[in-house]
Formats: sequence, structure tokens, C-alpha cells
Amino acid sequence: MDLGLAGKTALVTGGARSLGKQDALTLAAEGCRVVVLDLNAEGAAETAKEIAAAGGTAGGYAADITDRTGLADVLGRAEREMGPIDICVNNAGWIYTMGQLKDTADDDWDLNLRINLTGTYNVTKLVFPGMRERRWGRVICMASIAGLMGGFGQTAYSTSKMGVIGFAKSVALEGARYNVTSNVIAPGIVGPNANMSPLYERMVKRVAMQREGQPEDIASAIAFLCSERARYITGAVLTVTGGMDLFTF
Repeated sequence: MDLGLAGKTALVTGGARSLGKQDALTLAAEGCRVVVLDLNAEGAAETAKEIAAAGGTAGGYAADITDRTGLADVLGRAEREMGPIDICVNNAGWIYTMGQLKDTADDDWDLNLRINLTGTYNVTKLVFPGMRERRWGRVICMASIAGLMGGFGQTAYSTSKMGVIGFAKSVALEGARYNVTSNVIAPGIVGPNANMSPLYERMVKRVAMQREGQPEDIASAIAFLCSERARYITGAVLTVTGGMDLFTF
């Protein structure tokens, strides 16, 4: 199936590993030029190298999405080298703080909001005006099932991801008359790096399909929402959870 993405330039944040890397590989396979952005310069370069080895076009760029000045400089260079950003996949995020509200460190709260929510804002704000001007664009924001349902011991993370949903829906309204869509992916538990919790097996049992998702499951959903076939979808929240958000017993 031709998704109509050949020749587009896609930005994927957090593209050095896991979900972000698979997003970059999948979009490259659809014919996109890919800007792989990550705090990890070596990892970003490695993803870009893998894309090039498969016959695609990509560049690896190191940037901190919470550093507005540095981020603007890097994205400016990326657009000069790779072309104006048509697709923005806001994958970069932070999940590695757990604890009930009574035990939550203020710094952990601030960190989750700064990376997951404000980082998404920083990246999107830089590329969104160009999309509107060219009258074509796709913004994908990565939320989480925790942003829809809450998460025990995940007050900061859940709040940041719910904020991402509100942000993406607002961007959808501002882009709608310019042929710029903005949608949200809300994953459940995704391997192979999801097994970070002693409650992992219990979480898998909550999934209707009784198994974790794979990075390819998320990347395929993103590719569809970026495609011409999804041109009339905006402001949507697509859960990719295997039914984890359903009532199961």
C-alpha cells in the first residue's frame, strides 16, 4: 500500500533507540527523508546509518529538546541539510520515575513535565509554522495509556501525557485549515524494553491480547496517521494497547 509519503521529510525525536528508532526506520521505508534527533549523538548517527544502509536518506542530529536555543539551532541546520520538516513525530520522553504522590520528589515532577510536555511543545513550535505556510504537515504526539487512565505511582508521568493530549488537540485546531493534522498515539506496554517493573507480568495479564506490543505496532500506526490515507483524521487519540484499556477479567 502506497501511503503517499515518498519525498517527505520526517523528524523523529528520541530516534536513537526503541520506539523512536523503529518510527524512523518505518518512515524511511515509506520513502521519507528522516531527521533522527536524540540526546544521544552516537545513537542518532547509528539509526541514520542503518537507514542509509537500507537505501534510504537520513541524518543523525544531537539535541536536547528542553534547550530551546540549542534545539532551534540544530533543527535549523537539519532543515537546511534535509529539507523543511513535513512530519514531526514527538517520540522523545521520560518514564523512569516511579512513586506514589506522597513520595514524589518535586524534581521528578518538574522533569516529567519539562521533557514530556514542554519538550513536545518546543519541538512542535519550531516546525509547525512552516507546515502551515506550505499547507501540508503531520504532527504526531506520543502519549500513553497512563495519560488516559492514570497510573498508580505515575502521577507525574500520567499528568505530563494527559497534557500532551490537550496540546495535540489544540494544535489540530490551529492546523486544520492549513491541511496540517495533529494526532496522538497512546501505547500500552511495548517490548522489548517494557520489562522494567516487578509488576510487569501482572500488567501483561491486564492486556486483552495477553501479550506486550512491539515497536513495529506503534510505528505502523504512526505511518498511517502521517499518510494521505489519514488526511481527514485530526485531533484523534489512537490507543495501541492490545486492549489494555478495555474492561477485562
